[in-house]
Amino acid sequence: MKFRAARPSEVSGIDVIVVPLFDDKVLPKGLPRATRAIVERMADEVGSARLYTVHTHFGEKAGRVVLVGAGKRKEYEPVRARGFASAAVKSLWCSNARTVAFFAESEGIGIERAAQATVEGVHFAMWRPETHRSRPEERRLPKLDTVTLLIDGDVRRAITRGEVAGRAVNTARRLANEPANKMTPTMFAAEARELARAAGIECEVLDRKKCEALGMHSFLSVAQGSHQPPQLVVMRYKGRGGKGYDLAFVGKGITFDSGGISLKPALDMHQMKADMTGAASVVAAIAAVGELRPRINVIAIAPCTENLPGGGATKPGDVFTSMSGKTVEVINTDAEGRLVLIDGITFAQREGAKRVIDVATLTGAIAVALGPVFTGLFGRPDEFVEVVRHTGKEAGDRLWAMPLTDEYRDAVRSDIADITNSAGRDGGAIKAAAFLDAAVESGTEWAHLDIAGTDWSDKDRSESPKGPQGPAVRTLIALAERFAV
Repeated sequence: MKFRAARPSEVSGIDVIVVPLFDDKVLPKGLPRATRAIVERMADEVGSARLYTVHTHFGEKAGRVVLVGAGKRKEYEPVRARGFASAAVKSLWCSNARTVAFFAESEGIGIERAAQATVEGVHFAMWRPETHRSRPEERRLPKLDTVTLLIDGDVRRAITRGEVAGRAVNTARRLANEPANKMTPTMFAAEARELARAAGIECEVLDRKKCEALGMHSFLSVAQGSHQPPQLVVMRYKGRGGKGYDLAFVGKGITFDSGGISLKPALDMHQMKADMTGAASVVAAIAAVGELRPRINVIAIAPCTENLPGGGATKPGDVFTSMSGKTVEVINTDAEGRLVLIDGITFAQREGAKRVIDVATLTGAIAVALGPVFTGLFGRPDEFVEVVRHTGKEAGDRLWAMPLTDEYRDAVRSDIADITNSAGRDGGAIKAAAFLDAAVESGTEWAHLDIAGTDWSDKDRSESPKGPQGPAVRTLIALAERFAV
């Protein structure tokens, strides 16, 4: 699939033309006369279209016209531009269209943001979760060869960024969607190696013995009940050379989470195949950084294991020593994500990372607090947290800053060890963040993204199909570009 930009007058022979319909019904400049007449009739029939509702019609020369309700013009923003493009492509899922042209509205957001959002939206709609159905007709997607953005200006860089980010989000979705028997820690490590090879970056995988030598007993405690060997995936991008890393991504990589001895209820346990979404997001993001080549050093760490009950599984009340030297009392084996993350955070700091962003489907409590719309954002100092929030908003991820104070840090103190991994249901997402905070050293800027509410959708959305959503990928890519020298 190729993307290009062109003026409306330069385009001919397009199978589908996509036009946004705003509340004011003012149509884009440059519509061919015959097409404009068709669209005007459609707009009158549609009236005030609901946001992202798609209507199609056949024109005489322009081919098919897809009219997409874009809402109020004054409220138009990149997230709506992505939704506009995705809705149009989803309407073509069962068509034979090979060429499509978008009138990429840029008023209020600029041509570059409009172009990038449109390209991302096309990519987001080109992924479906039914990858293991045996009948090909149930897995149909558009056969698009060329996507043209009808926009006046040089947006080649924006198109490239949109393609890279769009592919990265879909990569994270693909990894998170795989059943646990087809995405074991070893299989995930193989995927990471291939992503690194394609992006021209380094990839190292540490086995159990190497992790033991590093003192990562908190991470390894989660792996005790599984026959699958744990894998610590480390990917390195050196864009400026020199020592250390300007930015570290750490992702929770529980490839299946049964809860361990503290067994989860059977209902919906199958969805715990996606408990490695944080790991999927960070490896996809650093591979995208490798493609874009900003002048920055970035490291991504993904501690991967299964969390299963078994003869060797961690028991509630067991105590382990983390890589940082802090001792951890495991009260609840289903609070395992924080156990792997603290060793990943410590590893990042030992590698010389100045800023650490961790991404994890960490707590059901964040989904209760924020629902499926916002990702929970924690960290310190406040100035860095605000930078992450603002960058995420611009990139297209909605982040909500949550409190993290000493009262919550005190709550995770253990009676017999340094910290405990479970301290009651109230404020559960904050207490989980406070547990991670114990591994953050003085002088490190740190942000924690709890994506447990935003990692999955049970229905198609305007901006993306159902299934895994690839949260935080665009934020991580944007942060790497923001801190580049």
